[in-house]
Amino acid sequence: MSDQQAAPRGGRKLRSDTRRNRRRLLEAVGELAREAPDELTMQAVASRAEIGPATAYRYYSSMEEVLAAYVLSVVEELRDFSATSTAEGRPLFDAVVDKWMDLLSEHGPALVQLRSRRGYLERLHNGNKIIAAMRDAWSRPVRGLLDDIGLPEDLIEYALFLNNMIFDPREVEDLLQETPLSRREVITRLTEAYCGALRGWARVG
Repeated sequence: MSDQQAAPRGGRKLRSDTRRNRRRLLEAVGELAREAPDELTMQAVASRAEIGPATAYRYYSSMEEVLAAYVLSVVEELRDFSATSTAEGRPLFDAVVDKWMDLLSEHGPALVQLRSRRGYLERLHNGNKIIAAMRDAWSRPVRGLLDDIGLPEDLIEYALFLNNMIFDPREVEDLLQETPLSRREVITRLTEAYCGALRGWARVG
């Protein structure tokens, strides 16, 4: 067998190793965030993933970068759910909220680790990958909700801004952990609060 024939297989193996190692690192982030969030470091993540720290740093340059990749993977799951749903209008919005709560239940401890000094709109306008994926996940459901409650579609950017505030993982986790409200009560109250915020925003022009 010639070198030219052997090279593609080596390349595929390398790419396979890279995918596997990245997946292990992201799985380790989720596990450690649930078990020991205050000990979330690159060294701890690499150890849990059974990957050497030097190898881990080849894939991600910092803990923040690993967390960003983890959060993006979760938001992309929400985006894909939203894109493939056959529901429309308020039922679609409710379905996406319910899916978001499922994702927060599974991944919330890791999602709240990632912080930014920049606001939602600045990151949206600058093409932040996570915020862009969030926009893609929520745009159709929010447009459907606006139509359902009789508000104009041109509110969409402000509506997404308010959505980001009201359904923020950190605040949802806080409600679930620090109040006697059930998951269904949290969903109902946040959704009603969101509809009220949209109407109030539209009312003042």
